[in-house]
Amino acid sequence: MKIKQHIAAIWRTLTLTLLAAGAGVGVPQMQAQEPMVPKMVIIENNLLSHYLDISENYNPNDYSYTSIFLPDRYERWDRPKPVEFHWDYSPFWNEVVLEIRENEFDPLPFQAIHVAPRSRKCSVYNLIPGRMYYYSLVDIKANTEYERGSFFVEGRRRMIRADYVRNIRDFGGMITEDGSVLRFGRLYRGAAMDNARGGRRDTLFNADGWQVLHDLIKIRADVDLRSYRELLLHDDDPSNDMSQSPLGPDVEHHHYPISDFGAITTSNMYGPVIACVVDCLKRGKNVYIHCAAGADRTGVLSFLLASMAGVRETDLARDYELTCFYNNRTSHTRCSMPPYNYAPTIQYIKENFSGKTLAEKVQDYLIRKHGVTREQIETFQKIMVED
Repeated sequence: MKIKQHIAAIWRTLTLTLLAAGAGVGVPQMQAQEPMVPKMVIIENNLLSHYLDISENYNPNDYSYTSIFLPDRYERWDRPKPVEFHWDYSPFWNEVVLEIRENEFDPLPFQAIHVAPRSRKCSVYNLIPGRMYYYSLVDIKANTEYERGSFFVEGRRRMIRADYVRNIRDFGGMITEDGSVLRFGRLYRGAAMDNARGGRRDTLFNADGWQVLHDLIKIRADVDLRSYRELLLHDDDPSNDMSQSPLGPDVEHHHYPISDFGAITTSNMYGPVIACVVDCLKRGKNVYIHCAAGADRTGVLSFLLASMAGVRETDLARDYELTCFYNNRTSHTRCSMPPYNYAPTIQYIKENFSGKTLAEKVQDYLIRKHGVTREQIETFQKIMVED
């Protein structure tokens, strides 16, 4: 099958070359009136862009205020802005495929979106900021490539759109104390992919959501922070036991139950779960950490991991606050008190542990209280911080 696809790709390239030379091979020579996509696109939705602009200068010594502002209407602000493709050719009689590549000469695309006959538009999601992408519009049946080109993606944070799974975002894009940036595409945080309802396990995402998480962003380690009760591990029906990740048997499932409230002072799980995350990343596996909603337990662990990488205090707070975007509530802010506990967490670490910056104090907390090693911290930084 791969050999046939390689041959088809070569044939499409040859066809395009002949068309450009005016040779003609019995297919219509169609020219777009304008580019299918702008040369540079921004994948931050409007609310995210506005929030990142106004929260840039958070005072790290004053956790009494927030820049979170949400519109009155409900909308899934935890999703990225799509890259929109438009073309105005004559009607196609065949289905066409929009192929997206990270390298112009890759024989196979990493995204291939099928577009119905006569349709002249397509949306692409979940691309990585700071990268150039290459596209081609192909009629497979006619063995014809109508157009190809490139575009550059901009964005400070990368939200992930996966049907029915909430609050997913990439750790990439956060800035460290020395001005470096966390690497995109390795570590993700979000909500659960399944839930327990009526004594059985229900998958919350559909085929599209599964494809995004498993095939597109290539999650290979599922780090689950939910309780035993939420996973139905200790009931009387063995068929309800969770034996693997909802993403499938080729995805590792690691379970570390963490309580919602006061976990920063009481939980004994942070050492083991951080060791697990570091080990999975070290073995080349992309990691997805989650609890039920991807808010409290995931929020605190994400704060600790990002701090461990040396992320500056402003970005630590902003990452926690982005949870507000998925439920349209201002509950998870940098000034949140119990039960959401962000401000008390900051206060506890600043008052009880050593370091010049909050990141250094968090590292001291993890080493002294949870047995995280300096080697694990340095390994995590090496993997997650861009050179």
